[in-house]
Amino acid sequence: MLHLMPHLVTQRHARLWLCARGVVEDQLDAVSLSLNGIEVPLQDKWLSFPRWARSVPLHYQFIDQPTLTPDRRYRAVATLNGEQAEADFSTLPDQLGDETQPLRVLLSSCYFTGNKRSRLAASLLSQLDRNGMRPHLRVWAGDQVYLDAPWYEFMIKTHSVAELEQLHYDTYARTWFAEQGLGSVLPRGSSAFCTDDHELWNNAPDPNVTARDTRKRETREAWSDLAQQLRGAFQGETGNAQRFSVPPLDFLILDARVHRTEKCARLFSKEQWIALKEWSAQTQGLGVLVTGQPVFDGASQRLGGLADYRLADYADDYAELMNLLGRAARSTVVLTGDVHFSRVAWAAFPASSAVPHERRVTEMISSPLSRVAGGSLLSWLGDWSAAPAKASLPANHSFSGASLYTDLGLRSSAEGAMLLEFYRRGQRVFCTMSNWRIDDLDGAQPFFRKDYFLGMSS
Repeated sequence: MLHLMPHLVTQRHARLWLCARGVVEDQLDAVSLSLNGIEVPLQDKWLSFPRWARSVPLHYQFIDQPTLTPDRRYRAVATLNGEQAEADFSTLPDQLGDETQPLRVLLSSCYFTGNKRSRLAASLLSQLDRNGMRPHLRVWAGDQVYLDAPWYEFMIKTHSVAELEQLHYDTYARTWFAEQGLGSVLPRGSSAFCTDDHELWNNAPDPNVTARDTRKRETREAWSDLAQQLRGAFQGETGNAQRFSVPPLDFLILDARVHRTEKCARLFSKEQWIALKEWSAQTQGLGVLVTGQPVFDGASQRLGGLADYRLADYADDYAELMNLLGRAARSTVVLTGDVHFSRVAWAAFPASSAVPHERRVTEMISSPLSRVAGGSLLSWLGDWSAAPAKASLPANHSFSGASLYTDLGLRSSAEGAMLLEFYRRGQRVFCTMSNWRIDDLDGAQPFFRKDYFLGMSS
């Protein structure tokens, strides 16, 4: 069976993910691909998972198309012996438009297929497409899969490496391919992926009491290796910072989980830091940062062994990240998830002699899309909460002079997603945020909708 899904698509470039599942290696030469009716050459060598080939062979490759036209619709078709897999996407526009031509970004995180309502989540996203609200880009901000769920499978039992291989592969297969997963959504439009802990396990890379297999280093490292292979195969190499723009919006996708080390020692790789510093040093436009956990959050008080370490638990790296945001000459929007509630908050920096206009750091959280089984049992660890009045930072930090605000009109921990419509009026950039819940599936209106001023573009 063939599967075809667009990954990140920009103005002139698209990356397509082509998968041949259950196809023996001898048949791969017969697979063909076309884009708007024009044949696309495939790579001679397919990537695969040899350990699983005995049961369900899975071969895949990423195909880059670098010569596309901005703001145009494309249709891709893969074929094998009469079978077809289709995908369609639109390239990004050259510039951000006004409110009549916004850039639509769908933000979601935390998707568990074991929840019966996961099918309704896919239906909600499809409904937005049918109602003329198809996003230019879907941002998956982490926990697209739960490799450590259901909880009783991993909290009570231990597993061999072979059993972990099969369990983790089955989780991705249910999410990417099965009827109750995202198989009907992912082929329809561009997707940008940023992972978080459940692409490994709760509180990865540190051991966690809810996953017995992670308490021993040997099985923890085997689990991590398997999870990283699957993440790279299905979601791409998210550990590489990805940057693209729809001027004046300047996007940076920064995965804060892939290169994280134990005992809160490191969040990012050296290469990620270089990309982050180059991006934050820009003086023009408005930055859009995608990461897997909120930046407006306090430390977990070292509860990572039971819950999950937050960005603020990595004190030095967190202080540097927030310093880059706080000292930036332009405003920033952070798109994230993880916490199983939806929230909009912002920090305002007054105008100064160096920057003659107010700057903002606005954070938009969308979580969960489909709640993990047993999630209600963990509600004592925290439900909806406002952004902290002060971040967990030194007194002389650049953020110390900022005022933090939370929009108390949006207080939701319901399953759903955010549709973000970015637009500009002159030099001012805005976003119309619509919070769509699964409970709104039969209605024509979102649960919450509001315009937010994000900052000046120059």
